[in-house]
Amino acid sequence: MRRFISLPWKLLLVMLLVLFIMASALTSFSLMRVQDEFYQQQQHKRVLGEQQFRQYNQLIENQLRIWVESFAEISLVSQQDSGLADFKRALAQQIETLHLHLNVDNVWLYSNADVVLYQSTAVIPAAIDDLVEQAFVRQEPQSKILCEQYCVKSLVFPLLLDDDNIAVIAMTTTLVDILFYLNRSLQAEVAIVSHQRSSTARPSDIQLLSSSNTSLLSDLYGELPQLLDVDRISSQGLRLRAGNRHYFAQMQLLDDRHERQFHLILIEDITSYAKANQRYQLRIILIALLAFVLLALLTYAITKRLSARLMTLAARLPLLANREFSRFRAASERKTAFFSDEVDNLNEATLKLSWQLEALNEQVELHTQELENIAMYDLLTGLPNRNMLQYQLKKALAALDEAPGLVGLLFMDLDQFKKVNDSRGHKLGDQLLIEAATRLRACIHSSDTVCRFGGDEFVIILSKMADEEETARVAQAVLQVFSQPMTVLGEDFLIGTSIGISCTADSATPTEDLIRQADLAMYQAKAKGGNSWHHYTAEMYRAFAYRLQLENEVRGALERQEFSLSLQPQINVASGKLYGFEALLRWQHPERGMVPPDDFIGVIENSHLMVPLGYWVMERCFVIARQLVERGYHNLKIAINLSADQLADPGLSDFLQQQLSKYQLAASNFELELTESTLVKNVAETLASMHALKSMGFGFAIDDFGTGYSSLSYLKQMPVDTIKIDKSFLFGMLDNHADFQIITSTIAMVHKLDLKVVAEGVESSAQLRVLRQHHCDYAQGFYFSKAVPEKELLHFLQDKFRDGYWLGSVRDDDSGA
Repeated sequence: MRRFISLPWKLLLVMLLVLFIMASALTSFSLMRVQDEFYQQQQHKRVLGEQQFRQYNQLIENQLRIWVESFAEISLVSQQDSGLADFKRALAQQIETLHLHLNVDNVWLYSNADVVLYQSTAVIPAAIDDLVEQAFVRQEPQSKILCEQYCVKSLVFPLLLDDDNIAVIAMTTTLVDILFYLNRSLQAEVAIVSHQRSSTARPSDIQLLSSSNTSLLSDLYGELPQLLDVDRISSQGLRLRAGNRHYFAQMQLLDDRHERQFHLILIEDITSYAKANQRYQLRIILIALLAFVLLALLTYAITKRLSARLMTLAARLPLLANREFSRFRAASERKTAFFSDEVDNLNEATLKLSWQLEALNEQVELHTQELENIAMYDLLTGLPNRNMLQYQLKKALAALDEAPGLVGLLFMDLDQFKKVNDSRGHKLGDQLLIEAATRLRACIHSSDTVCRFGGDEFVIILSKMADEEETARVAQAVLQVFSQPMTVLGEDFLIGTSIGISCTADSATPTEDLIRQADLAMYQAKAKGGNSWHHYTAEMYRAFAYRLQLENEVRGALERQEFSLSLQPQINVASGKLYGFEALLRWQHPERGMVPPDDFIGVIENSHLMVPLGYWVMERCFVIARQLVERGYHNLKIAINLSADQLADPGLSDFLQQQLSKYQLAASNFELELTESTLVKNVAETLASMHALKSMGFGFAIDDFGTGYSSLSYLKQMPVDTIKIDKSFLFGMLDNHADFQIITSTIAMVHKLDLKVVAEGVESSAQLRVLRQHHCDYAQGFYFSKAVPEKELLHFLQDKFRDGYWLGSVRDDDSGA
């Protein structure tokens, strides 16, 4: 059972969900906007820091350049006779002043790029030599920030002497002043760090060279992530937290000429911004919660009244189901409100519905009896139908508990009714069924029941029988009344019936079993030729079960490839030359051994396996024909039995054409055998299929000629090449003059139609001699050979034939005749 959730709560949940989504989206957009503004502000500060760094850098350069120019002008003018020697001594005396007032660390004096007149350190960095060389070449000041163990600003100034020569002063100064200025102007902590040249760095690899707040950097160092994205920090910065303070760090590259990179770090305290952001987020959440609560209360208040009215209406609706229409209308009356809504409209609609349902209920009650009659009786014949059959049969079986006896069931099917119905129309067929129902009513007592089971099938229930003989008497009475012709629409029709009988004295017998048993017995009556009755027996069920089991085993045998072909040779009666073979299907069962064809061929024909198995047989015949051609046996025919379903299959022609192409064979190597019953079914379609295959080159033979329907009227229309005389006529032709006349007259008639004759079942030289005397064309039978398994065929041909002729007595008999 599903859980009940009231409408107010559903609406409340929906509204809260919508509001939550909207609040989340608005909050996210607001926070994203704040973040964007923050990062834009930091980018602006970054650009400002870079500008101020350049300005302070330029300021220091200007200060040192002014000092150098002033000092050089004074020194060189006052000592113009002594030249650079005295200038060098004066410069050496100014080192302390430069260090104290201008933070100059080292000074070098060059007369040219390779001659150093004065140096304040023993070792001159290679970068200084490069800048000096550029100053001599370009004759203009050079400056650069150089970082090795620490970072310094290098400046090189060229001096024009009186003799038009050039001297160069090089000096390095610390970045203390620049860092100090940046710290004051930007209100940010400043530091210089270095790390290995890479796009990423670990905290352990970062080395602090100088800082405006060493303790802060030590605290922030512990908060760094395990791996730093240097490129990302350089472009976007990095947010850090130490204690309850928030910071934002930006990097500016100073020097990357060596294996290590040097960066200027600007660290801004953004605690006030972070707290303001937290307060902003809290306000957003509180506003959303307040909106949640207000909307929830408003929604619940609106829907509570609506829900109560709907529940009241729902409580009254079962009155309609119980057909208490007046009571429902009395409970649904309501005073008219100033404003109406959907619930009022629904209430009015239910009132109208109650009137309509009441009228409909009256009509249903009026027609119920009529509908019950329709459900239980056949509209055409007026007899009880299958539903009433089940009811009456259960009633008759239940009565056995009170009065022991027998219940009998007669299952009848009208013989030849379908043929008359199809040929003369359903209107005449309906009249025949009405007449049959009238005759059946006359054959039973008032305590018995006759029902129309469906189509042309009827069932009689015989209750309170003393013995089974009563079923036979009723069956005989039914056959007697149906032996008289039925006059319908001015014509007489003789319609017999086949009757199956089942009986039981057990009240627990399922009705389906009793009907099924009588149905099986009815098919046995039909198998005897119809117009008869047959009692159900246990052997009949066992035979049916065996047939059903065999059908399942046939299906499995096809999947497991247990089928094979055997080939029976066909011999030219006059010459003894091999004409061809008839392909016969064999089944080697893994448990039963070789199953006789008569046991399974009928099962296959009555199932859906005939077509796929037929295609398998055809392909095996093509394989065998190909093998014969490759061994030198040309112009031999292989006869393939073709069922009615196979001939009607639309894919037959395409399949045969594919096989001809696949195995490179001619259609004339094959003969398709059809039975007489196949020929007379759907003559138009059969003729069309035969002519299509004949145009491809296939031959046709009529198998078992004379045992089925007479097909002489169709022989001229059908493209038949060969007639096969059934072996049943050959068995008695030497002793029975009638069989002898049938065979001889058949041979003569077939020859007059310009067709060939094959005699089946030849088992003696005497039979062969008579056939040769009457010019029978070909023969097959055990006298020549039993059917040869396909695996033994080539050995059989080598053993029994020479140059295509049978090594038996055909030609000997001919010579001695």
